Amino acid sequence: MTNQNTATSNGLGFLGEDLFVEGTIHTKRKMVVSGTVNGSVSGDQEIVVAVTGNINGKLEGNTVLVAGKVAGDLLAHKRLEVIASATIKGEVQVPSGQLLIQKGAQLEARCKTIFKELPQK
Repeated sequence: MTNQNTATSNGLGFLGEDLFVEGTIHTKRKMVVSGTVNGSVSGDQEIVVAVTGNINGKLEGNTVLVAGKVAGDLLAHKRLEVIASATIKGEVQVPSGQLLIQKGAQLEARCKTIFKELPQK
């Protein structure tokens, strides 16, 4: 019997809050970032930046939920949710009508709406 992380075996990628990654991360499945990434993060499905998550670089996914910190360009192909605890600095691109910002969130960004559907990653 293999000893696999339960979250990974259920189709979820998880970067724990005690981890620091420098470079590029791409996932075909849903991913939760609770640690720190200096580089780019992209995914074919949902990407969640948890409260303890910190991304310094480009973030791209179909559906993106940010509760932590993102310093860099952010591209959400379908939807972006910015939770009250979030801080985003950079350029944000999201389809028209698909940006939700909760009260208390900090957004220092140039926002650009996407009028046509981008090819999915």
